[in-house]
Amino acid sequence: MSPAVAGAVWITGAEGFVGGWLLRALADRGLPAAALSLFPEQLPAALPALRLDLAEAARADPGAAVADLDRLPPPRGLVHLAALSFPPACEAAPGLAKAVNVVGPARLYQQLLARWPELPVVHVSSGQVYQPQAGPLGEDQPLEPVNVYGATKLQGEAVALGMRDRGHRVTVARPFNHTGAGQAASFALPSFALRIAQLEGRGGGALDVGRLDSVRDFLHVRQVCDCYLALLDRAGELDLVNVCSGVGRPMQELLDGLLQRARVAVSLRQDPARGRGGADADALVGDPARLAGLLGAAPVLDLDRLLDELLEDARARLSAGESLDGA
Repeated sequence: MSPAVAGAVWITGAEGFVGGWLLRALADRGLPAAALSLFPEQLPAALPALRLDLAEAARADPGAAVADLDRLPPPRGLVHLAALSFPPACEAAPGLAKAVNVVGPARLYQQLLARWPELPVVHVSSGQVYQPQAGPLGEDQPLEPVNVYGATKLQGEAVALGMRDRGHRVTVARPFNHTGAGQAASFALPSFALRIAQLEGRGGGALDVGRLDSVRDFLHVRQVCDCYLALLDRAGELDLVNVCSGVGRPMQELLDGLLQRARVAVSLRQDPARGRGGADADALVGDPARLAGLLGAAPVLDLDRLLDELLEDARARLSAGESLDGA
């Protein structure tokens, strides 16, 4: 996306983990950004931002305005990140998950695309829309989510693809797992890293874990943001694109890598409360062939660099006094 194109890249959910990394990616490219955010007060003061509560937007009548869009600079594209994205939170509140992940975005798109019908849009979904299987999941594989999060993301895809069917420049991205510095403690890898860092301060001990045999396809969040911006340049050309590496790794392998970096001895202790039962897929690994066709090559994760970053970040966060609530 050329800096010569007028307008700002709008981001929903800019205050979140991926949103922060995407803002940095835009700044690195010299591209202006603007935010539609549930918590605009958490964003840099210089960033144009307005409040958008997707749960409130879901209660609006179809076609009604849900945000004062004139408060932002004109858009050159939209990356829709905002979601209720922690699967246990979706299981606990399925009505809220549907409002935030399905109906709220529908109301936003109705207002936005009525005003700017040619606007490029990347709608961020999830690899959790697929029916889990051992092999890599291509975009044409069966869709059968095993949890509320995946089900609502699939319904959100239908909203976005409906807009594309009406001629709008919309592409749906299906990211698989991604992580990096700053991710919430409730997600598996930062949870491991933060609690290992805590045990380092205590001289060692036991780390409570749930299931470790599940297989996941991880990228660094920076790579995922690069993919979103590449897709924004080509929005509408493709309907669906996996954002993944194609390499599955058992969670045990990833945890072992963190334990090897620990400065103290850490043992593992099984905690049944940390399992998700049938809401946790055995394996979710994407097929990156379509993405590779767009980018020229599939992204490759530097696992050693990622694990170093996660543990260094965890130590810094604990030193800064961050609570481990939810880890």
